[in-house]
Amino acid sequence: MKTCVGSTEQGMSGEAEGKNGASEATATPHHINTVDHSNAVIRKRPRAACLRQNFTRQLYQMMIRQLHHDGYLGAAAAVADATGVVVPRLEKDSQRLSKLVSMGLAHEASNITEMENFMTYEVVERYLGASKLYVPLHLTESSTVGQMAYRMRERFTTSSLGGVVRRVNISPDGSLAACGGTNGLCIVFSLKTMEDLMALEEVRQENQFRGLDGSGGGGNVGVRNASNKITELAEARRFHEHTQSVEAMHFHPSRPLLLTGGREGDLYLRDYSQPNNKVLHKLHDTFPIRSAVFHPSGEYILYATDHTAPRLLNLRTWKLMTPNTVSGNEDNAAANYIITGRSGMSNRGGFYRRGMDDSHTAALCDVDFSLDGRLLVSCSLDGSLIVYDGVSSRPVAKVNNAHSSVPVTSVKFSRTGNFILSAGMDSVARLWDLRRSDGGCGTAEVMSFGEPGKCNHRSIRAAFTCNESHVLLQDTSLFAIHSYCVYSSDKSYSLVVPNHMQRGFAPAPFCNAVVSGGDDCRVRLWTPAWAAA
Repeated sequence: MKTCVGSTEQGMSGEAEGKNGASEATATPHHINTVDHSNAVIRKRPRAACLRQNFTRQLYQMMIRQLHHDGYLGAAAAVADATGVVVPRLEKDSQRLSKLVSMGLAHEASNITEMENFMTYEVVERYLGASKLYVPLHLTESSTVGQMAYRMRERFTTSSLGGVVRRVNISPDGSLAACGGTNGLCIVFSLKTMEDLMALEEVRQENQFRGLDGSGGGGNVGVRNASNKITELAEARRFHEHTQSVEAMHFHPSRPLLLTGGREGDLYLRDYSQPNNKVLHKLHDTFPIRSAVFHPSGEYILYATDHTAPRLLNLRTWKLMTPNTVSGNEDNAAANYIITGRSGMSNRGGFYRRGMDDSHTAALCDVDFSLDGRLLVSCSLDGSLIVYDGVSSRPVAKVNNAHSSVPVTSVKFSRTGNFILSAGMDSVARLWDLRRSDGGCGTAEVMSFGEPGKCNHRSIRAAFTCNESHVLLQDTSLFAIHSYCVYSSDKSYSLVVPNHMQRGFAPAPFCNAVVSGGDDCRVRLWTPAWAAA
């Protein structure tokens, strides 16, 4: 039985091979068969596709040279035969691959070290710690920490986008900037392309002004407005799915995904790596969406609506969850909470007893995750902000009347997760220390920025700069975005746009640049203007 089966299988395989060989010989007549000394038919191997790619060909050539230099002649011959790469002059630059790899590894290690130092030391605690030292300013150098030695200038302004820009966000690597407007339009710009085109345009204008381009015009040359062309070239993606104003926008922390939410209640998760802008998921909520962020792991979405409870969306199961709030009387040993007195300001050493008031009573305005994902915070029109545990989703801290009984419109965690930066309709940004909110050890507010004033706009926001040495805050009229030093709470610089409110802004993650947008339907890029020594 075994012999018969084996012979039958061999016969069937031989027939199949014969048919395949005949069909291949018929389909591809340009493949020439050769016969070796053992009378075995060998089909000529087609030329490798890597020969048509310059980078891949150079890579294989360096591999073969390196193997030949190290004495692995058989391995070098095998790689050359497998890839079909011809290597002229084997001894020339035989150690180039090892040198390039060593340089690349050293550069990668340097980048990792710089990133670790940036994430560890460039935090708000560094500047707050210096500000709490009761040492005369002339006896310490801490007073210069965080002070700006430059002013900001308007580097580039896009052409009109057709709608008021309500929300601006920058990708985690700082290469892309996305904006959303009242016309439901979402646009993604490449900041690198924008910066390069502006540099070329400035050189062209300078050469034209000096008459170096051959025009011979000299000094009477006007500055050409290249905004339309640069805007068109820097535009990477464009979306039109929303039917009302775009109120939420956030980039995925590790994948090319963009999250957008509109006032109509639609939440879109799309992949912008391909030109077709594929929508991966669409969620419709019965309430208008006000804010949305990704979990640092990228597996959850936290968004705020006009409802009193934030929503948590699982991207694996697409299930929607809300925080686990408790109503009724419970044990007094519960989460801590800052209560307010008659004056409306927070009392020192106040406690929160769970069960009576552990949720918002009005519509939400903003939400945010801490960098490690262990905590999440929300703020509301009722003037409170609540910190939730990221695992159990239970409230762990709450601040009532955080901004003197006016709505809190913005919340943002610091890089370490120990501080929360909030902004309200009193035109003031406040910094809250979560480490001081337990056990009644003093108030959680450690510093405030800005001049108090009545603001009638819900879009007033605050954010940290790249190294958290400064706080960006809009003024009462929203015509200007001011930068305040965390050390001294003094104003460092202002980004002013006359006659046009700046509804949204976002600081760059690794440099002192700001992207803003407002009522003039344009997006502005602000960069430092270094003063000459």
